Amino acid sequence: MDRRRQAIALLIGAVAAVASVVVAPPALAAPAVVGNVTDPGSPVGPAAVGGFTQSWTRQITPGEAVSTSSPVLVANGNSPFVVAAEVSGRLRAFDLSTGSSIPGWSNTTTGFMNRAPLSSDGSNVYIPVAQDGYDRYPQYKKFNASGSLVWNSNPATQFSPPPGFMLSGMALTKLDGVWQIFAGSSSQFIHSVNDANGSQRWGFLNADSTMATPAIADLYGFGRPQVIFSSDTTASFPGDRNGGILRIMTDDGKQICSATQFANGDTYKYSGYNNSSPAVAEVDGAPLIVFGSTGPVQTGAGANQIVAYDGGCRPRWASPPLAGPAEPSPTFADVSGTGRVSVLALVGVRDGANTYPRVVELNPSTGVVVHDTGSALKSYGGLLAYTPSMSIVTADVNNDGAQDLFVPSRQGAFVVLDGRTFGVLTTINTNMAIQNTPIITATANGIRFTIAGYNGLGSQISSYTMVGGVLGQRGWREFGNNPQLTGLQGSLAGPYRELLEGQVLWPGQALRYGGASLTMQTDGNLVARDSGGVPRWSSGTFQAGSRLATGVDGNLEVRSPSNALLWQAGVGLGGVERTVLNADGSFRVYSCSWGSGRQLTRCRVIWTSSGPQPVLDHLLYGETLPPGRSLTSPDRQHRLVMQFDGNLVLWRGSQVVWQSFTSHPSGRTQLVFGLYGELYLVVPGGPVLRDFGTGFKGADRFNVTNNGNLTVTSPFGDTLWQARVIK
Repeated sequence: MDRRRQAIALLIGAVAAVASVVVAPPALAAPAVVGNVTDPGSPVGPAAVGGFTQSWTRQITPGEAVSTSSPVLVANGNSPFVVAAEVSGRLRAFDLSTGSSIPGWSNTTTGFMNRAPLSSDGSNVYIPVAQDGYDRYPQYKKFNASGSLVWNSNPATQFSPPPGFMLSGMALTKLDGVWQIFAGSSSQFIHSVNDANGSQRWGFLNADSTMATPAIADLYGFGRPQVIFSSDTTASFPGDRNGGILRIMTDDGKQICSATQFANGDTYKYSGYNNSSPAVAEVDGAPLIVFGSTGPVQTGAGANQIVAYDGGCRPRWASPPLAGPAEPSPTFADVSGTGRVSVLALVGVRDGANTYPRVVELNPSTGVVVHDTGSALKSYGGLLAYTPSMSIVTADVNNDGAQDLFVPSRQGAFVVLDGRTFGVLTTINTNMAIQNTPIITATANGIRFTIAGYNGLGSQISSYTMVGGVLGQRGWREFGNNPQLTGLQGSLAGPYRELLEGQVLWPGQALRYGGASLTMQTDGNLVARDSGGVPRWSSGTFQAGSRLATGVDGNLEVRSPSNALLWQAGVGLGGVERTVLNADGSFRVYSCSWGSGRQLTRCRVIWTSSGPQPVLDHLLYGETLPPGRSLTSPDRQHRLVMQFDGNLVLWRGSQVVWQSFTSHPSGRTQLVFGLYGELYLVVPGGPVLRDFGTGFKGADRFNVTNNGNLTVTSPFGDTLWQARVIK
C-alpha cells in the first residue's frame, strides 16, 4: 500500500494554499449525479449564438478550495438545487436557477477533507469522507435536503489525524423498492451500504485502494443490475503483480467475474492502473464496459489505453496508446447524430510548463481511433489545463442532432467542441481553478452549465446559461446520469449472451451471440442453434409456457408452468454459476468461485451441451458438494459421493475405501470447502455433522487424486491435509 500513503501525502500538500496552480491528486471517477432536471432559467440578458452567459456566481468561503469533489444536483421535487463540497469539509447548497443559498446548509460540514464526488437519490446527498485506518469500514455520510446529517456510517471511531482520503463516489440504485449504495474506499475493501442507517451490507476485500466510482448496469438484461468496480492491484503476496483489475459483482456481494490488466505491457497488452470509473453502453447488441488503464511502472505498448470488456469480463479491445495518461473516465456519446455512440477519451499533453487537452474518438466496436484533435487545442493549454478528476460532458449545443463536447482547457475555462467536426463552437471562462466535472441541465429555453472551483478569493460556484441548446439524445444525460441519479449507465436491452444464477429465460426469450441462439420456445422446448439457424441441441421438453432458470444452487433447469422439473443439468456447486452461449451454438455452464483474499475469481466449465461432460475431481475454496453429487478422480477409478443419507463415501469401483460415518434424515447434507480451507459436513440451517479440522488459511483445493487420496492443498501444490484411505 505504499502508493496509498504517497497519495495521502500528495493530497495533503495539494490543499495547503488557494492559488492559481495546485498539485493534482490521484485520478477520480466521473460523478454520479442527478440529471434530467429542467429549471425555469433566470434572466441573463442577451447571449451570443452558441455562447454562454453567467447566470449567477457565489463565493462560498474565503480562503478555501473546491477541488476534486464534483458537485451534485438534487432534484428536490420541483425546486432543484446544487451542492458543492469544499476541501475543508463544508457542504453548501444553492438554488439551481437563482444561486440563492438553501436554508439549513449554512453550517453543514463533514468534518474531513472532501475529495470524492457527491451523489444523490433526488432528495438526499451522499459523500464518502474518511478512511478509518487500514482495511476498516470508512465514514460515509448522508445528508437530507435541509442539510441535516441523516447518518454517519462509522461515528464511534475517532480519527487522528483526519485522513480524508476518499476519492471513490457512492453509486446508488433502487432495488426491490429500496435504495442500495455501493462505494469504494482507500483501504482494500469495496462496500455495500445500508441506506437506512449507513451500516455495511457487505464488504469485499479488493486488491488495493479503490479510487474510481463504480458503475451500475443490467449487464445480462434480466431486470436486475450488477455493480462494476475498477481499481488498482498491488503485489503483496508471492505471484502477485502490480496493475489493475475489473470486477463485476452481484448486488448482494458475489463476484461474478474479474479481469486483470498487468503492469507490463510487453507481457499483457491490456495493462495498467485503473483509477478511471467504468462507463457502460450497448454496442453491437451487447453490453460494453470501457475505462482508462494507465500506470507509472508500465513498459511497452500497454500504457495509457482505453480498454473494453464484455459483461463476462472478457476483453473486447484495447485502444492504441494515447498521448497522455488515460485517467479521466471515458464518455459514451452520439457525436455523429446517427444514434450510434462513440467512446470519447480525454488526455492531457505536456507542452513545456503547460498542459493542453487532447480528445480522441474511438470506434466502440474495435477501439480504432476515429477522430483525434492532436495538437489543435494547444492554444487552449495552461498551467492547470485539466486534471484526472475531470471528464468530458456532452449536450447538443448547436441543435444539429449530435452531441457536442465540453472539454476542460486552460485554467478555469472549458472549450466546447462540435461533435461532428471537433471544431471549437465556443468557450466558457470561469475564472476559477477547476479539478472536477461540471453539471449540464436543461432550462426552459436552452441549457445550463454549473461548475465549482476556487480562485485567489476562495471557493466559488458559478452557473452559466445558453439560449437555444438542448441536452439531446444519447449523451451524458443517458450515460453519465439518469432521472434518479442512481449511477445506472445507459439503456441496455437484453437478454444477451449469458444467464446468471437466479435469472429466468421466459417463453419466447433467447440468448444470442454471433448469430447463434439459445431459445426457450413457447412450446416448452429449449433449443440451441448455430449462426445458420441449424439446431445443435434441444432439451426435448414440450410443455407450453415452460421456462429456463439457473437456480441459486447453480442447477440449470427447464420447469413447467406448474413448476414441475422437466430437464436439469445437475451441476450446482458453490460460487456463482452462469450459462454462456458460444458462437457455434453450443453452451456451457460455468462455476466461478470467489474468496476473501486477493484471489481472482476462478471460473471452470462444469457442464457443456456438446462433448463429454467435465470430470470434477476437486472443489475450490468457497464451493460445496450437494447431496447426490460426486467428485471423480482424473483416472475415473475413485468416486467421492455425497449421499442423501448424510454419509460422505469414497468408492473404488464397488468397494468403499473411506467414509465419514455421518448420517442425517433430511437428505440435505452437503460437503463444504470454506473460504479459509475449512472442510466440514453440514445440514444447511442445521447442525455441523463433522468438521475435518483443516481450516488452513491459504488452502486452495480439496482433491480426489488418482491414488484414491483425499487432500487439501495450497496454491503451490503443498499437501496441507490428507484423509486416511484404505489401500
